[in-house]
Amino acid sequence: MENGYNKISLQNFARQINVGTISENKGLAVSIKPSTVQDHNFDFNYPHIVEGIAFILCVRGHGRILLNLNEYTLDKNSLLIVLPNNILQIKEQEELEAEFLFFTFDYISNLKLNQELGSIANDLGKGQCLKTPRADFEDLLMFHKLVVKQINGNDIYKEDIVKNLVFTIVYRILQINAVSATSNEKEHFSRKEEIYTKFISLLFKHYKIERSIQFYAGELFITPKYFSKVIKEVSGHSASKLINDMVIMAAKSLLKGSDMTIAQIADELNFANPSFFGTFFKKATCQTPNQYRNL
Repeated sequence: MENGYNKISLQNFARQINVGTISENKGLAVSIKPSTVQDHNFDFNYPHIVEGIAFILCVRGHGRILLNLNEYTLDKNSLLIVLPNNILQIKEQEELEAEFLFFTFDYISNLKLNQELGSIANDLGKGQCLKTPRADFEDLLMFHKLVVKQINGNDIYKEDIVKNLVFTIVYRILQINAVSATSNEKEHFSRKEEIYTKFISLLFKHYKIERSIQFYAGELFITPKYFSKVIKEVSGHSASKLINDMVIMAAKSLLKGSDMTIAQIADELNFANPSFFGTFFKKATCQTPNQYRNL
């Protein structure tokens, strides 16, 4: 596996030779035709850290996707939203084909947005896999085709047009997301499900530093005992296991997709020393970090 292909940056995504991809500049890459999982240079059986924003439009097939610790089903007309530093893995797939739009927030940062970029990221993250109504999905595909058409052209104001089309896609997805959220509210998520959802959100933000049940219970203003009980009931797993799983996912991605030494990875994940990291990793995977890296 080429170095860097377990950390998906815009640059290594755009330079894949088996996937039809074009780039308007360093801030945007877009597919020019649907691609399959096999077309990509990335081995999605392993977790990948995504260094950008990706809108994945499923046009065919079926897949089970693990994004951070949440599992989603991706079918035709589904939209998957991947945000910076999300950890992505494909658990299984059958004839999955998708169009992609991959960009950085810097790419649209000079546009006059109605919301702060951080607020947009938060809103996008509220529904990261959407079963989109056919008409809405076709709208997104239409905008996608317009982006490709403009990038391929030589028209004046091309760069501004492309950026504004991406801007339009972002807000169209926010609109779809908002409608979906309103619909879901009618299902009345239970208090326990809300606690679990908030815990996963907090975990993604803090897993490198905070790994204690007491911390997450405190952030949710409930007792550690009740917190542990709720997480077990909703997910079927203990809170400690979910915390450790998040750390292991990040460790695997860094081991497979970076030049960082074991000591640097241990430091990145806030372990006291490489020995502690090695013991933690082996207990969870039955392999040392080096054994996993050299698979």
